[in-house]
Amino acid sequence: MEAVAEGLWGLADYHENKGEIGKAVKCLEAICQSHVSFLPIIEVKTRLRISTLLLKHTHNVNHAKSHLERSQLLLKAIPSCFELKCRTFSLLSQCYHLVGAIPPQKLILYKALDLTSSASQDVAVKLWSCNFNSQLANAFIIEGDYQSSISALQSGYVCATEISYPDLQMFFATAILHVHLMQWDDENSVLRSINQCDRVWESIDPNRRGQCLGLLFYNELLHIFYRLRICDYKNAAHHVDNLDAAMKADKQKMQEIQQLSSELDALNQSLSRPDLPSRERSALAGRQAKLQQRLRSLEDSSLTGKEFLEPSYFGNARQAWGDKLVLAPSPMDGEWLPKSAVYALVDLMVVILGRPKGLFKECMQRIQSGMQTIQDALLKLGITDGVREVDLQHSAIWMAGVYLMLLMQFLENKVAVELTRSGFVEAQEMKNWFIRFPTILQACESMIEMLRGQYAHSVGCYSEAAFHYVEAAKVNCLICDS
Repeated sequence: MEAVAEGLWGLADYHENKGEIGKAVKCLEAICQSHVSFLPIIEVKTRLRISTLLLKHTHNVNHAKSHLERSQLLLKAIPSCFELKCRTFSLLSQCYHLVGAIPPQKLILYKALDLTSSASQDVAVKLWSCNFNSQLANAFIIEGDYQSSISALQSGYVCATEISYPDLQMFFATAILHVHLMQWDDENSVLRSINQCDRVWESIDPNRRGQCLGLLFYNELLHIFYRLRICDYKNAAHHVDNLDAAMKADKQKMQEIQQLSSELDALNQSLSRPDLPSRERSALAGRQAKLQQRLRSLEDSSLTGKEFLEPSYFGNARQAWGDKLVLAPSPMDGEWLPKSAVYALVDLMVVILGRPKGLFKECMQRIQSGMQTIQDALLKLGITDGVREVDLQHSAIWMAGVYLMLLMQFLENKVAVELTRSGFVEAQEMKNWFIRFPTILQACESMIEMLRGQYAHSVGCYSEAAFHYVEAAKVNCLICDS
C-alpha cells in the first residue's frame, strides 16, 4: 500500500505543478478515504499535504482544520515523529487564528511548547520553539495582553541567542519593539527596544544584512513609527531615505530577474529545436549557462520563502520568487506583511514627510503609486466594485483590513494635499469605502468626517462643515467611552 500512496503523492505533485489544485487534493483525499487502511504515518503526511494545499491556494480553512485535527489524533498514538507533530501544531494554530478561535490556538501552542521543552535541545527543536513562541505572542496581541506577548517574544529571543542566529534574534527584537510601540505605556521601554534592535542589527555580518531585506524594512519602518510618534521628523527622514533606496534597488533587481527569466525561456525554446545547427546550438548553450549563473547570483542575494513549510499568509496563491519579504528562517512563518503592502507603506512614509516640505508633486506621484498597488491587491482579494464587508470570505478580512486602512491613509493625505483645490471627490470616496466596510474601517470614521468638514469649510459651506465636525466629535466620544 505504500507504493500506492507514493503513486498518488506523485500524481498530486503533477496536478499541483499544473495549477490543478482541486485534482491534487482529490488524489490525496483518495488515500484518506480508502477502505483499505494505510499506515498512520502515511495518512498523517497526506493530511498535512492536503492542509498545506488548502491553506496556500483556497479559502477553505475549515476543511484544512479538520484534516489537521485528525492528524493530531493519529500522532498521539505515535511516540516519535517530532517534525510531523510540530508541523501539525503549527498549521493547526494558524487555522484557529484564521477562524478567530484564540483560546484553542493558545492551547495548541502550549502543547507544542511542551513538546519542544521535552525534546533534545538541538537547533531544529529551538527553531520550532521560536515558531511557537512567535505565534503565541500574536495570539496574546489579539487579546490585548501585551505583557504576555512580550514574554513569549523574549522566550523566542533567548532560543535564538542560544543557537547563535543573529537574524532570528533580530526578528524577535523588532517584534518586541513593535509591541512596545503598540502599547506605549513607557517611553523608556520603547527606547531600550530601539537600542536593542540597533545592537542586534550591527551584530549581523554586513554581507548577511544584504540578504535580510525583510528585516531591514521591518526595522526601519518601526524606527520611523517611533520618530513620528515623538515628532522627530528630522531623524525619521534618514530612515525613510534608507527604505526608499532599498525599495528601488529591489524593484530593479526583480525587473532584471524577470527579464533574465524571459530571455532564458526563449533560449530554452530555441535549444529544443532538433534542426538547430551545432555551431548555433553551442553559442546558445554558452549564453544559457551565463544567464543561469547570473539568475542564480541574483536569487541567492536575498532570503526567500522557497524552503518554508507553512503558507506565507492564508488565501494567497503560491507567490512567485521574490514576492515575500522574509523575516526569519524556516520553519518560521516570518513574513510581516506582503511585499506590496510594505512598499505601499514606504510610499506613504515618503508622502508624510514630503508634505510639510511642500513637495506636492512627488507626494501626488507616490500617492498614485501607493493607491494603484493597493487597488491591485484588493482586486486579488476579490474586492471589486459593489463588494461589501458582508461579502468577504472570513479568511480575507484581515488582509483586506491591512490594504483598506492603507488606502484610507493615502486618501487622507491626498485630501490634505488637494485641500486648496476645494475638491470633495476624495472625501466622498473615503465615505463610500466606509459604508461598504464599516467594521474594518470603524477607527477611520472620525477622520473621514473631519476631512469632509474641512472640504465643506474651504468652499464656504459652513453649516455643512459644522455638521461633519459634530459627527466627528460624536464618533470620538463613542470611541473614548468604549
